[in-house]
Amino acid sequence: MNKKEAKDIFEKIKQEYDKISFPKYHHASLIDLKEQYRQLREIGTFLKNDFVYARLINSISQIIKRLDRKGTRISTSERGINKAIHPLSKRGNKDTTVYEWESDKTRKKCMVTNGYWDVRNYIVMDVIGYFYLIKEGGGQLPKNVTPIFQNFESIKKREQELDVNNINKNNLPTVIMDNNLPDFKEDDYYVKFTDQKFREYTGLNLCSNDILDLLLRTSRTEFKITFPIRIIKNEGKEMKEKWYSMNVFSRPFEIGYINQDERSDGIVQRRVYYILFNTILGQMFIHNLLTKNYDFISNKFYHLPQSSQIFYRRFLLHHNYRKEQINLSTIKEGMKFQDKNITNLISNLEINTLNPLVKEGLIVSYKQVKGTNGIKYEIVLPKKGDHLQQTEATCIS
Repeated sequence: MNKKEAKDIFEKIKQEYDKISFPKYHHASLIDLKEQYRQLREIGTFLKNDFVYARLINSISQIIKRLDRKGTRISTSERGINKAIHPLSKRGNKDTTVYEWESDKTRKKCMVTNGYWDVRNYIVMDVIGYFYLIKEGGGQLPKNVTPIFQNFESIKKREQELDVNNINKNNLPTVIMDNNLPDFKEDDYYVKFTDQKFREYTGLNLCSNDILDLLLRTSRTEFKITFPIRIIKNEGKEMKEKWYSMNVFSRPFEIGYINQDERSDGIVQRRVYYILFNTILGQMFIHNLLTKNYDFISNKFYHLPQSSQIFYRRFLLHHNYRKEQINLSTIKEGMKFQDKNITNLISNLEINTLNPLVKEGLIVSYKQVKGTNGIKYEIVLPKKGDHLQQTEATCIS
């Protein structure tokens, strides 16, 4: 590297830094800043006498320290998605395959097709749901409950209106041109965000193309399931969860995006995404969010082993009990464990699933107990929210 190349790198980083809105610690991506800081350190020998360079590296260093002190980000995790959608590995489901299971609550058949569902799809739903809530609350979580549906009849009516067999004129185009932005109406359920914001709240170091692929994969998976809906009763004094059986296949949302910062070789380095909840599954999802049917989750959680994440979502996240007993057979079914050797299954469950949750503070302890239907696990949980005390919840400006 020579001085000219170092200067070019410096100018590019400075331009990116200058684009960050003030206050910069609210809008900057910690991941991006750390990478820029690393590059600035590498070119330091060429620019050590440059006052602007010294000021920039000091500014970035201070913001990194501040963001590190603030800890990781907190999002909301909608309970219906965690309860109703079973994880489905790519290995067992080609895009054309229809995967079926029986609802734990209604015993009715549930189906998914046109894709698979893993921990990263759950993460997408957490983060875009949180972004939507923050938009609706004007920069903070909404204080009031604002349901979309009043009863099953209103859900069924909307489901018919949004039947996936019909072309919905409100669907977003996949690619949106800067000069042809969507004309959203006041009653449209949508949210927009950037690559930077997605990386910040997931803690995943993904390039723009990887983020796009993940969002597209999530949006294209189709479900016909029984979904838990929070219904308000007794003139708003009571809320009760009821399970609605969908009559048609539905995607979680539709997506459009704007390509930005495109390199000369055609690689897009930045995008702005528009998510439109114009499907019945998508609108039941945000209905639950708007009725506060969610839990809080830190993006530290997204770095746990996949089996730990799925177990916690399926069995523990959505309730406030301090102690829970779960049959091993129920765990095996809910986790889709295939090992028929009971010794190996238990070892895998404890080492690869439960122990990481204990280490992260999401479980206090666990032990095997004898039940009438075989082995059970008794799990002791911390007080709700204790594991989030070191993480500062922040709003999206």
